[in-house]
Amino acid sequence: MNKSFKCVIFDLDGTLINSGPDLLNSLNYVLSQNNLNRIDKNVIGNLVGGGAEAMIRKGYTHLSAILDEKKIPFLVNLFINHYYKNCTRETRLYDGVLDILKFLNEKTYICLCTNKKQFLAEKILEEFQVTNFFNYILGSDGKTPLKPEIEMPKKCLDKFQLLADQVVFVGDSENDILPAKRLGMFSVHVTYGYGKLQEKIKADLVISKIEELRKIF
Repeated sequence: MNKSFKCVIFDLDGTLINSGPDLLNSLNYVLSQNNLNRIDKNVIGNLVGGGAEAMIRKGYTHLSAILDEKKIPFLVNLFINHYYKNCTRETRLYDGVLDILKFLNEKTYICLCTNKKQFLAEKILEEFQVTNFFNYILGSDGKTPLKPEIEMPKKCLDKFQLLADQVVFVGDSENDILPAKRLGMFSVHVTYGYGKLQEKIKADLVISKIEELRKIF
């Protein structure tokens, strides 16, 4: 138990929400609009992370399709518009998420730090009725470099004037663990999400259920 922790930063996709089906549906919508094959759900773990543009690029690469760089803004808008209308159609909170948010809400600041667009992250949290648990919601604003760069989680430090060793960063991918380690935060890797860590990247704690966070508070 570490009473010095003052803040928990959560990733969103693959950490708090199982959003893969809706993300894949939006990617497949973009692909179908460009006369490309749909991608099977079995490879979703290789596609999620980094935002809409990154997912589109990975999708094209997976299909060995040529991506016209000039079309990227159009494709991203196509993806975002479809996803906005369908972002909680099949998405679900992972088991235990609501309980751990209630538990942590009484003990620490809770931040969200996601590469998803800000308005999408806010919409999803609102639809799952968990917005009030978060002291700070930080999504992509089109200006701040996305994770794994350190700028986004550093904003959480600045927001509450905290030192890095007072913060726990929880995520499912290298996009979360790498910036946490670079800043000196306590890093927690959840294994139930979509991301995987290279063997050389070691989180401070590895958990298979979100409720296991209780043991460090």
